[in-house]
Amino acid sequence: MRPSAIISILAPVALALPATLVSRAEDLAPRVLTQISALNEALGGLTTAVNNFDGTLLGVLPQSLAVIGAETKLDATTVKTTLIVNRSSNFTDAESQEVVGALAGLIGPIQTSLDVLKAKYPLFKKTLESPIVLLDLKILKKHTDQLIDAVTKKVTEPNVGLLGLGKGIIDQAFDDAINVYKGN
Repeated sequence: MRPSAIISILAPVALALPATLVSRAEDLAPRVLTQISALNEALGGLTTAVNNFDGTLLGVLPQSLAVIGAETKLDATTVKTTLIVNRSSNFTDAESQEVVGALAGLIGPIQTSLDVLKAKYPLFKKTLESPIVLLDLKILKKHTDQLIDAVTKKVTEPNVGLLGLGKGIIDQAFDDAINVYKGN
């Protein structure tokens, strides 16, 4: 067989192949659960950093950096978790229940962290840091909502309502904290 004959046969086949490989969704539920544990740890870190913030002259800079670092870690973990969820295939019923249960376990720590932030508002206002906290709260709320929306698309139907309920509770807690920092 002549090379030109081989090329004429293979050329249409080569053109029919996709130019780029399409990544396929994988079962990433175990990684999502690991990330939810990391979110819980990051929430604890933020709560501790805010609790340790006392607004004293010598402590304000290192304590502020600790709060900003903890908030950044929490936000980055939330975004990373959302990306993993988006890459995952749909969850099975068992995985859905496990993921939704793990997320439900974050409601209490989220509320605690936001309550601590609300209680520290006078100190953050005194040190002129309340606008930074307000911006961080808005960003965290947005990214938390994006995570819940991503998970909602992956879980089985019976679990969707639970996520909606949890999202409502979390949004209310964020809105309460945001209103405090807005001065309302």
